[in-house]
Amino acid sequence: MKVFVAHCGPNKSEYKFHSPPIGLMYLAAYLEREFPGITIELMDMKVSSGGPEEVADRASEFDPDIIGLGAMTVHAPQLNKTAECVRKRLPDPLIVAGGPHATCFAGKVLDHTNAFDAAVLGEGEKALANIVRAYSNGGSIDDINAVATRKHLDFSERDIIDNLDDLPFPAWDKIDITEYFKYPSFTILGKRKYMALFTSRACPYHCIYCHNIFGNKFRPRSPDSVIEEITILVERYGIRDFDILDDVFNLNKARAAQICNRIIEAGLDIQLAFPNGLRSDLLDEEMITLLRRAGTTYISFAIETASPRLQKLIRKNLKLERAANSIRIANKLGILCNGFFMLGFPTETEDELKMTIDFATTSKLDVAHFLKVTPFEGTQLYDLVDDETRKVFEDHPEYLNYEDRTFNLSEVPGPRFRRIFRSALMKFYLNPIRILRIFAHHPHWTNLIQFIPTALKRVFIKG
Repeated sequence: MKVFVAHCGPNKSEYKFHSPPIGLMYLAAYLEREFPGITIELMDMKVSSGGPEEVADRASEFDPDIIGLGAMTVHAPQLNKTAECVRKRLPDPLIVAGGPHATCFAGKVLDHTNAFDAAVLGEGEKALANIVRAYSNGGSIDDINAVATRKHLDFSERDIIDNLDDLPFPAWDKIDITEYFKYPSFTILGKRKYMALFTSRACPYHCIYCHNIFGNKFRPRSPDSVIEEITILVERYGIRDFDILDDVFNLNKARAAQICNRIIEAGLDIQLAFPNGLRSDLLDEEMITLLRRAGTTYISFAIETASPRLQKLIRKNLKLERAANSIRIANKLGILCNGFFMLGFPTETEDELKMTIDFATTSKLDVAHFLKVTPFEGTQLYDLVDDETRKVFEDHPEYLNYEDRTFNLSEVPGPRFRRIFRSALMKFYLNPIRILRIFAHHPHWTNLIQFIPTALKRVFIKG
């Protein structure tokens, strides 16, 4: 049995971030363990020079029995085109869609093109293994949990792995790890020898803008498992930088502390970055200090809005003063602090927009990303937008990009909203005190100074 799996999207000249395809590596490792003798090849378009035709070339050369293609929703056009190119060249293999887009829009994926035979919902290890098992035995794939086909369109079933320690470590040997050292990751720390890690899956919170691909049941790996993976990457590949991609690494404070203490006790000379993996109002000085001692150099604080009313509306319910205090502590300890803010929620007023901007600009954040609210279909937020807005998204999936500034869902008129949006970045990044602090305290200041004009340019171009 031969399985070919590819991440679809723009190629390396168009991508801004080039994080290793850890999901594909988990799939490969799981299939190799479940099916001794299976042959698997992975391809990541983020680090390739070509497009869909190159995927078809690689797949044709490999001659697989099953092909898996995954993508984010914003890259749905590339996913569909890739599937059609592959199907044209290879009429016989089973072609399966996976990843966030297939999870949220399985019906549309199967309806859009006849190239796909099935779509996997949610995390894919068990589902893809069941597809391989059924296909290799000549059986049907129409009654497999978490797999949608044209004969089986019940999307309610998911097939999660409860004990993540049962998963093998990602199949790092299936990719060229060094290729990812040439590009920035999801942080702004520049090019470095790093690897992405998941120490847990899922988030128990119910934010209305989130797809919750991994579900709401928080499933942590044990500290033993996490430390073993880090140690292997240090010893085998010489990697010293790690991006923790959990939804909420610190949900269980005791477990998070154990991981940090184990890193310290083992004398692992590493650096940790949290592009999105911490809940800021669950942090305290003790935890942040421990994170710093364990090597943390970068934390993203996902604030979204500083309006208490909107915090309730979006069901994030972040305790804003605790979050602000966490930022102050992290800054004091020399951790590079990034903030995420969403502007333009339905019913948002001008006063609430300014409230969020004031929170950001008066904070100790070093970096801030001001993003327009994007209502993805399949989320509760999508239910709050009007039919006209939904129609535009349906016709233009390329707008479903967190940096796109096409829509304004707030109560503020469009021209005024755009002026306020521009003023947010100007007020934040042209603060001389913030710039001097970056120079004085952060070893990554060169990357930050390069980032500032990029952020401002993006605002004035896309506004």
